[in-house]
Amino acid sequence: MTINKSVSINATSQTTDGQAIAYFSANVSDSGTSSNMTIQNQDLYEANKLQVRKDKTDFDNAIYEVEDAQTSTTTAG
Repeated sequence: MTINKSVSINATSQTTDGQAIAYFSANVSDSGTSSNMTIQNQDLYEANKLQVRKDKTDFDNAIYEVEDAQTSTTTAG
């Protein structure tokens, strides 16, 4: 039997009043990582590019943490 583990990560970049600007999603599994960003509102994105890009960097860092934890578990197991 083969057991595959995966972790799904999701986040939303939003304005201070809660309007969604972009969605981030990722799946980290034993076979690799897939990640994407979907812009929900182009006008809000243009007005808040710096914040969205910071949020994307934070999201990428969260992915790296999951990847590193999986690698540690795989090598320790």
